[in-house]
Formats: sequence, C-alpha cells, structure tokens
Amino acid sequence: MGRMSAPKLTLFHLESLLFKACDILRGNMDASDYKEFIFGMLFLKRLSDQFDVDHALLRHRLEKSEMKPELVEKLLADPEQYLKPGMGGFFVPTALEKTHLDDEGNEITVEIPVHWSRLRHVKENVGSALNRALAAIEDANLGILEDVLEGNINFNKKSGQKAIPDATLVQLIQHFDKIPLSNADFEFPDLLGAAYEYLIKFFADSAGKKGGEFFTPPEVVRTMVLMVEPRQHMEVYDPCCGSGGMLIHSRAYVEESGGDPTDLSLFGQEMNGTTWAICKMNMILHGSRQTDIRQGDTLAEPLHLDASGEIRRFDRILANPPFSQNYSKTGMKFKERFHTWMPESGKKADLMFVQHMVASLKVDGKMAVVMPHGVLFRGGNEKDCRERLITSGLLDAVIGLPAQIFYGTGIPAAILVIDKAGADKREGVLFINADREYFEGKAQNRLRQEDIEKISHTYRERLELPKYSRIVPVQELREEDWNCNIRRYVDNAPPPEPHDVRAHLHGGLPMGEIEALGEGMHPFTGLWDALFQPRKPADDYADFRAAITAKGDIKETIAGHEGVLSAHGRFTEAIQCWWASQVHGIESLPTEAKPGQDEPSRRRHTREKVFDLRRDLAASLPEALEKYGLLDPQQLRGGFAKWWDTVEADLLSIASSGWSAELIPDEELIQSEFPEVLVQLDEIAARLAELDGLFAAAAEEDAEVDEESGVLPKALETELKTELKALKGELKQRQKDNREIRKNGSAEELAEGEEKAHRLEKKVAELENKLSVHKALEEERKTLRAQRKGTEERMEELVAAARAKISRENAKDLILARLNRLLVGTYDGYLQRELRAVIGRVENLWDKYAVTMGEIEDRGEAANTRLKKFLEALGYE
Repeated sequence: MGRMSAPKLTLFHLESLLFKACDILRGNMDASDYKEFIFGMLFLKRLSDQFDVDHALLRHRLEKSEMKPELVEKLLADPEQYLKPGMGGFFVPTALEKTHLDDEGNEITVEIPVHWSRLRHVKENVGSALNRALAAIEDANLGILEDVLEGNINFNKKSGQKAIPDATLVQLIQHFDKIPLSNADFEFPDLLGAAYEYLIKFFADSAGKKGGEFFTPPEVVRTMVLMVEPRQHMEVYDPCCGSGGMLIHSRAYVEESGGDPTDLSLFGQEMNGTTWAICKMNMILHGSRQTDIRQGDTLAEPLHLDASGEIRRFDRILANPPFSQNYSKTGMKFKERFHTWMPESGKKADLMFVQHMVASLKVDGKMAVVMPHGVLFRGGNEKDCRERLITSGLLDAVIGLPAQIFYGTGIPAAILVIDKAGADKREGVLFINADREYFEGKAQNRLRQEDIEKISHTYRERLELPKYSRIVPVQELREEDWNCNIRRYVDNAPPPEPHDVRAHLHGGLPMGEIEALGEGMHPFTGLWDALFQPRKPADDYADFRAAITAKGDIKETIAGHEGVLSAHGRFTEAIQCWWASQVHGIESLPTEAKPGQDEPSRRRHTREKVFDLRRDLAASLPEALEKYGLLDPQQLRGGFAKWWDTVEADLLSIASSGWSAELIPDEELIQSEFPEVLVQLDEIAARLAELDGLFAAAAEEDAEVDEESGVLPKALETELKTELKALKGELKQRQKDNREIRKNGSAEELAEGEEKAHRLEKKVAELENKLSVHKALEEERKTLRAQRKGTEERMEELVAAARAKISRENAKDLILARLNRLLVGTYDGYLQRELRAVIGRVENLWDKYAVTMGEIEDRGEAANTRLKKFLEALGYE
C-alpha cells in the first residue's frame, strides 16, 4: 500500500520548520530575543488549528443528536463546551467587534481578527493585530490563560530603537501558515511538546549567560529526576521553575517507568513574567492538565498553600534556584520556614531556598536541588544550616558536577539530595565526585549518558567507588566542622605521573607501567605481544617491538591488530544477534484503535507500548554485551540511553502512525536516489566558501590587494573606476589631438602622440581587466548562490517525489535498517573512544622512555660540536 497523500509532521520536520521561522527574524534582533515572537506565533497557530478540529467534532456530535440548528450554533459558541473530555480545552473566537466613537461622535464598529484564518490576511499594523488576538484568546480562556499571553508576549517589542517591521511579521505569519498544528497533523501525540523543548534549548543556547535564567541543561535535569524517582499519584514541585523543564521531565520519567503521567500533579512558581508565560505554554503544549504554575518571588511569598493557608507540602521537589542572590526579610511571609537565617546582603540566599524546599516536603518526601559549591564549605550561618541538615539526617547525598555545565556561570555546582524518609536512622552522607567525567564542548560542557548512568546507579545502590564516591559518617563530618567540600572526602585528582629513573637512564619500559595499562588491553588477544618485547626473564623491563620505530607506528599497530579487529567484530555481531532477537518488538509497535476505543485512549496505549519496549530493551542489551569486556556497565547503559534518545521520536511515530516514509531523513533519500545532487551542492558550497573568504578578506580594514585572487577592496575598486574614467577621457582627447597632428603636424609629433595614446590604451586595458575580473567574481558568487537556492528547492521536490514512490513495506525496511545503523554506530563510537584511550596510554610510554638520558646527552654533545665548528668558521674561536 502506498503512503498517505497528506503526510503527518515528524519531529525532525517540525523542528526544521521552526528553525526556519527563526531565520526570518535573523538580522532583526539577537537570537536570544526570538523566543517571544516564535512562541507567540506558534501558540496562536496551534490554538486556532486545534480549535478548528474541536469545532468540527463538536458540530458533528451536536448535529448527530438531531438538535435544533439555532441551539447547535449557540453551543458551538459556548467556551465551556470545549473543556469537555475529548476536546482541546480552548475556545478561539473568529473575530471580535469593537465599537468606538469617531471625531464627529458617530459609532464605528471595527472587526478585530482573532482566529488564524483572519490573522493570516493582516498586512498593516501587524504587531498590534497579533497582540489584540492574544488578548482576545486570553479573555476567552481565563481559567487557563489568565495573565499568560497579554503583557508577556509583545509583537511590538522593540529591538534597539525599532519594532519589527510589518513585512517581517507578515513573512513570519506566511511561514507559520504552512505548518499544520492540530493533533491530527502529528506523527505522535506529544510531538509539539518535544518541539517546544527543542526551541527552548535553542533559545537558551543563543542567549548564552542569560539562558540560565529560564533553562537548566536537560542532562542535569535528567540526573536530578533519577535521584528523586517521581511516581504516579505524586505531587511534584519546583519553586524556581523557569520554563518548566524539571516538571516536564518528571512527567516523562513517570511515563517511561510504566506509570500514568496524567496521574501526576505538577506545581511551580517563577518570578519572571515572560519565563512564567513560557512555562505555562510548555505545560499546555505537552498536554499537562494537572498543573498549577504561579508567578511571584518564592522566598518573599510562596503561593502554593494548603486548605488551612499554610505552606503546601509535596512528595518530590526539584529546583535550580538562581545562584547567590540577595533577599529581604521585609514583608516576607511564612518566616517559620527558615530555622537558620542567612545574611540579607552578600548574595547568600542559596540555603534560604533549600530551607523553603525542606519546609515544603511531606514527611516522606525527597528533593534534589542545584547549589553553588560555596554553600558546602563557607562558615557562619551557612555552616550552622549544614550542621542542622546533617544532624537531623535530612542530607542524603552531595553530588559534585563538572565546571562550565550551566548557562550563565562557569563555576562547578553540586546537587544536594535531601530525603525525609528514614532521616532519623541516617548515619552518613553519600559524597559523589563526578566533576571529571563529562563531554567537553566548545562553549559549554555537558554530562554524557554514561555519566548520568554512573551517578544515578552509584546513588541508588549507595556504592563506594575509589576516587568517585564514599559514604561519610556524621561523626567524621562533625570532626571536620561540618565542612562538606567534596574533595575533602572524595579526591579524584589523578595520581602523579610515574617516572622510572633506571628506564630514563638506560632505556626500556617498566613492566609495572605496562601492566598499569589496565583492562583496556585485556580483551585484545595478542596485542601485548605485538607491542612489547620482554627483556631477560627476570628483568622488570621490556622494549617496544622492532617493528615500532616511531610513535606513529603505535596507533597503526593497535588500530589494525587482529585481536582488536576481532574483538570489535564479535561485539558488533553480538549487537546484531540481540537486534535479530528483539526487532519483533519494534515491528509490533504500530497500534490500531480497538473497537469502541476513543482516540485519547489509543494514544495512551500507543505510548505505553513504546515505553514498555524501552524497559525491555534497556535491560536486555547491556546484559547481552557485558561479557565481552570492552565497555563498562555505565557505558553499556549509557550507549543504549543515547541511542534511545536519538530514535525515541521515530519509535513514537511508528507506534502512532505506522511505517511512514516521512521518517526517512531527506539526506538519506537524496544520498540513495540522487547522489549527483549532493555532489553538485558540495561543489557549489566549496566554491562559494572560497569566494566568500576572498571577499571577506578584501572587506577587512587595511586589506592588501591580492593580485592572484582578483578580488578588489571596495575603496580600491572605486579608485580604479575613477581613474579609468579619467584615463578614457584623456585617451579620447589624445586620439583627437593625434588626428589634428596627422593633418598639420610633423612625423615626429605624430610618433610621439601615438606613443602616448598607446601607453594610455595599455593602462586602460589593465584597469578594465582588473575591474572585469573582480566583476566576474562578483557575478560568479551571485550565480552560485542562485544555483544553490535552486538546487535546494529542486532537492525538496526530488525528496517529495522519492517519498511518494516508497510503499509502507519498503519504508519499514529502510527505517529498521536506519535504527540498526544508529545503534551500531552509537556503540562503535564508544569502542573507538576506548581504543583511542589505549593508544594514548601506550604513546605516553613512548614519550617518556623512547629516548634515554644518555642519548639526550649525546645529542647535546653533537649539537655543541656543530655549534663550535660554526663559530670557528666565523672566526669567533
């Protein structure tokens, strides 16, 4: 059977469309300021599209009941009807009529467009029209959207001195008009929520330091959620919720653990109005109805209270409060929350947030909070607070994170885990020092999946691992005056580099250091013998094999060794065997609605199948690979988690919509069907990059003329054009004078005149050539850009045509092959990283011992001898 004529949106496709929307704003403002415009436009279009579906469904139900037409229309205009089960929950009026008096006192009625079908035609005062539409939608849905849209999203917001021009907003509207955003348009139900999170992260990355105001890196959030393990029936709270990531991830964790995410209540408070609005929209777009997000200063006035007006208590609390901010006691409510007061000035409100969270926990509640390291060791009131947390048994764990992992600060931070359950019996605090295990990025570091797995596994099992974790007794903490500096208890500094004096003097590789290469070499049969040649049987030294004559030979020997290739081959074969035994679970994901089953129930069942599959695969794959000894348990679990994160959206799409060709990436289709197009694009891109570089170099201040490139600096181009014009005028006059000389002058005068004309012609030709070469390069760049745009547009048409020819069965084969390829590639990345580590350790032995002290001295003496001869030849000796 061929694929459907109206394909549904995949996550990748929606993300790319949203990114193109950001491109429309590029140049008008900083990327960090896009979010207000993109989120507002996305929300307007989403509510209108889903309302159209709900409106049609409601009309069908009402007309089917044989209700009178006038009553049908009345109910269709009743916002309450859209709050019922099976509806989207929002009412979107088509337009509003506003009446005002003109200058002569006459009543004028103006129609204000609200629904997208009307907004899409607005061409003037576009920002004001969009703002009015937001206000109207908010007024029509006060129970959900009160104070969310109006005032927090402003399409007339200025960037610098100017507001975004109408033409740009019209272009943005036209772009969103092409994006269908009702539930029926998505490959899987939570696709829009996932895309919204992608946008939030993109804006946080673009905002740099300011990104930390509303976004915590998802790897940190995931780690914290794994610490507290929220479950259905619980209430989860974030007193500094930002854009709501911790609450959304808690919901996702419940679902992937087999619980019902709709049976989880989410609470949050956020001070910044725009960020609070983003959080509210985040909850709505994720379909989270059991939420209560308030706006305000949590320390000054917590807004979540119980029926008696006291601080409400929660099962789980997660937070990343603003680091080191001041606070004020003046006007503060519920001061009994704080048993230890921090100084009001000095930016030490961190432990005030912790105390508020502790006061908000149920008697068996658990919380995780991000804190700067200073709270772990500073004295005064902070020390008193630490003492109270430890002696009461509340502080369960302290987890050190890498530096430069958060937006807005490069300093390392820690996660404090506080657990009221079993506090009276707790006799120690688990310290985990994870600050050396991370992926080093250009602008920001991040935790890898294996790092998250190691932290969470160590915490759950309360493991004590050398240089990584230790349970420190309360008595020891008391003796250390309640100093919780992590390195005081878990010092993970690498040991000093060993140096064998005998090896430095006489050569050879110490056997002890060879053996210390560790388990990295054990799985590779024969590799040790291929690298090293033992000396005498009783000697504690070895040499590199004779075939290894240079440092570069080490990498070549290890990477091409039969033992390495064989071990990696067996590991890959094991993955394929596991895949063959488990792929039926993926093949059975597509879910048809059961008789009498409504759409929300089918969607819930669909997602349950995917997460049931995740739990099965996550347990069986590491178990199948562990025996090969190539990766540690954290890497095996982390590899699976990394692969799952990559393919989860595809699997949800498969479960919800079947084997759609839309899940095959554009690049793969082009590479498979039209590789010549990619070659053409690469050639265009290479030449354009070259030309752009030449023109950029010529545009620099004080740029020198590059005679070979032919590109002229702008000032020089202008100068040459002026000079050329003058020369042509001079040549024309010279030619006129020569004609007069021919009539009346002498032969000598004519020869001299023609020589001058010849020199002028030559100079004109030189300037024309320089300018024409420059002009030709400008035209080439312009042509190449047009060709690139045309090729990209043609590529979209080719991709659409190729997809149209793919049957569901063929799509299934291609998708499964891709999932398999990604799985193998993920683990191959881990294997190659470990192999590079082995190569590095062996190369380090070469660096240390390849040259003996005697050889260095001999080289020094030889150099001195040569220098002496040079000096003698120059007469200095």
